[in-house]
Amino acid sequence: MVENNIIYPINVKEGRLWMDKKFRNKHISKNLETTNLELQDRYIDKDIVIKMKDVWFKYDKNLPDVVKDLSLEIHRGEFYSIVGGNGTGKSTTISLMSGINKPYRGKVELFGKDIKKYSNKELFTNNIGVLPQDPQSIFVKKTVELDLNEMISRKKISKDDKKNRIKHIAKLVEIDNLLQQHPYDLSGGEQQRAALAKVLLLEPKILILDEPTKGLDAGFKVKLAKILNQLLDLDVTIIMVSHDIEFCSMYAHRCSLFFDGSIVTTNEPRKFFSGNSFYTTVANRMSRQVFENAITCEDVISLCKVNCNQVKSINENKLKAL
Repeated sequence: MVENNIIYPINVKEGRLWMDKKFRNKHISKNLETTNLELQDRYIDKDIVIKMKDVWFKYDKNLPDVVKDLSLEIHRGEFYSIVGGNGTGKSTTISLMSGINKPYRGKVELFGKDIKKYSNKELFTNNIGVLPQDPQSIFVKKTVELDLNEMISRKKISKDDKKNRIKHIAKLVEIDNLLQQHPYDLSGGEQQRAALAKVLLLEPKILILDEPTKGLDAGFKVKLAKILNQLLDLDVTIIMVSHDIEFCSMYAHRCSLFFDGSIVTTNEPRKFFSGNSFYTTVANRMSRQVFENAITCEDVISLCKVNCNQVKSINENKLKAL
């Protein structure tokens, strides 16, 4: 794209060339002076809500293991993301966390108690809410409104409270104009939002999301992040499986990379993505030869502005010295 004789990069290759030309042989600031300590302080000293120890799982005794010797701990109020390729065991792992599947070896604890000792009613009554990868799998009624009503039909609250709760959640996820439609008539993104509304009505202590940003436009992703941050402020624990590494890099507290049924590495997003050659963000792939720890577009823009001003100031000082 060319405008006013200025070339604007529109892909990773062009971005690399632009940055190399702009900052080559220049004395620049390569790192963002920022840490995630504030995020870590929000959850690191809080209770462990999910603990997996030496967990193994296969779907049939004659089939290979899907989850292999997996151990992890997740804290109350933490936003924990799981990334990795297809078939690495991510979705199976969250099925073990939620008690949907049981390991044949190892132990899964929920709030310090063996998950096998919970009944399904105990698990899914204010403890765990799961948004599946296929949102259609949780729609059971002819309209979105009936589906939402079904979700809180057993809650011991008044009809007015139920109505107000549904109205609030529907407005929050922007489906208040879709309540009379059949769930299967909605677009992919609308189905995702309607399914999220159903899960949020459970008011879970642990929210497990499998590809929640799939089908969502960029604008609603920002709104989703705002909703999740509101839940984190209430000490809800969020566990998200996703291929949307840009979203994970911006909002998660910790990221784990899955490969071949287990965790390869875990770290806070800046260290995780800036230290990963293959599984990293577009912004990092574009800027890593110049900036060492930029992982989001905002990071790159910030460092470009700082360094452009710095280079400009140096050049002006050189001119004054002549």
